[in-house]
Amino acid sequence: MKPIYVTGHKNPDTDSICAALTMAALQEQLGNQAIACRQGPLNEETKFVLKRFHRENPFLLTDARLTLGDIELDEPVLLPKDATVHEAWRAMKQSQYRSLFVMDEGKLCGAVTTSDLSVYRLQTAEQRSVLMATATLDQIARTVKGTAVVVPEAFTTNGYVHVITLEETEARRYDLKGGISILSGGSEKHEMLIRMGVKCLVITCGVKTDEHVRQLAAEAGCAVIETDQDTMFAAQFITESYPVEEIMAENIITFGADEFVNEAAVKINKSRIRSFPVVDREGMIIGVVSRYHVLNYEHRKVILVDHSAMNQTLNHIEDADIRAIIDHHHIGGIQTDHPIYYRNEQIGCTCTIIANMYQEKGLTPDADISGLLLSAILSDTLNFKSATTTDRDRATAAWLAGLAGITDIDDYAREMLGASVALKDSTPHEILNRDLKAYRIGEYSFAIGQTNYSRMEEIQKLLPEFRENLRKEQEAGGYDLLVMLFTDVMGEGSMFVYEGPLSYVFNDILETVFDEHSGYDTKIISRKQQLMPKLSEIIKAL
Repeated sequence: MKPIYVTGHKNPDTDSICAALTMAALQEQLGNQAIACRQGPLNEETKFVLKRFHRENPFLLTDARLTLGDIELDEPVLLPKDATVHEAWRAMKQSQYRSLFVMDEGKLCGAVTTSDLSVYRLQTAEQRSVLMATATLDQIARTVKGTAVVVPEAFTTNGYVHVITLEETEARRYDLKGGISILSGGSEKHEMLIRMGVKCLVITCGVKTDEHVRQLAAEAGCAVIETDQDTMFAAQFITESYPVEEIMAENIITFGADEFVNEAAVKINKSRIRSFPVVDREGMIIGVVSRYHVLNYEHRKVILVDHSAMNQTLNHIEDADIRAIIDHHHIGGIQTDHPIYYRNEQIGCTCTIIANMYQEKGLTPDADISGLLLSAILSDTLNFKSATTTDRDRATAAWLAGLAGITDIDDYAREMLGASVALKDSTPHEILNRDLKAYRIGEYSFAIGQTNYSRMEEIQKLLPEFRENLRKEQEAGGYDLLVMLFTDVMGEGSMFVYEGPLSYVFNDILETVFDEHSGYDTKIISRKQQLMPKLSEIIKAL
């Protein structure tokens, strides 16, 4: 069963991460394998929550496409480079594959196909002898299923093979010197061939050479192999004793395990080769891919939580099999080619919806899952101060607090929200981009970032440098308006800093305007529910 990947939006916040973790846990309880994911680094608040409720950082996933290492591949048939051609044929027959891969000390060094093997069976005796001259004594013995009983210090042959069935007078008509002779016969014939300069005797049918013949062979530098197989068997297969490295293709096309399937498919479809090895970063072959695999693989299953906008989701989301979307934001531009479970509610937090799904399924989340769900609700509603907060958020949070063992929600909220304040240890770029969301209304593009603070003094210290960076990033991004909200951790209001040609619109939005690029409002703490409606109304009227 392939896992379902559950992920929140880019620049993840606590709701996004906790929604992914708790939704994945719910899927597991329902019998589905699920993996919680994130699309970026965690903020300090989320790190605090995960540590508090004993959860590891979710799996980083930024692209919906599968890699070759993710899909089912054929098992590779591997041979060492000193394997014989005969052994290659046998492995090919047993596996029913048409390609074998040759290894040298664990690394891929070549490939052999049925076509490669077939071509060499059609060669002339002279051509075969060149290849057979590379065969070692051990390779010849393995091929004829025999044992070398005489092993010269240096073994070489000219590669020519003769089957000896003639008497001495007729045998002398042939130049056997330096070659390989196959026979059964007796000691007299063995001695004759050794004296004629044969370099390898293959004695068949279980015939055993006597001590005198072995001594004579050793003195002449002639190897002797004994086999129980008959002469016909030895004659049929002995010319396949040379190693596959002599005929293998060395410059083979390989694919990396981390290559995306759709990109590999383009290359595979342009090639006439049937199958290709897939290797990991160490060069180890992990499988074999063919056209079948890249055309018939099961796409990544995903569940999206806390978003449904294209610019907030995984790259190449169109390549995924979206199974569900659980969200409390506006309906974004993600499309599917089949019906899915889609749940979007006017509520303060995605995790409120997920907690309700546990209840609807008759399931009770454990203490840690309950703590994650509660933390997300407190984070997204700023301890119920946000205008998006509903009675269901409050009731669900109270239920979860009991399960998580949290007796005072306000105390825990203050501790958790305070953990998000890491302004003094962050650069202006990091502060702006840790939760920056881009929007477009008509011809205007803008982006809004948001972070929390506990003391105004911290903002005052970083403000000069932050303003300069905001101006640079607004120009670099080509935004008509780039806005940053510094929101009090307990929801007592937000300080605004903004740049761009549309900066003047804040004159009609904020309670207090400090200058052309900053101001404060005691009521606006929600980017989505409070700021965006006002901005949209004004910008649409321009």
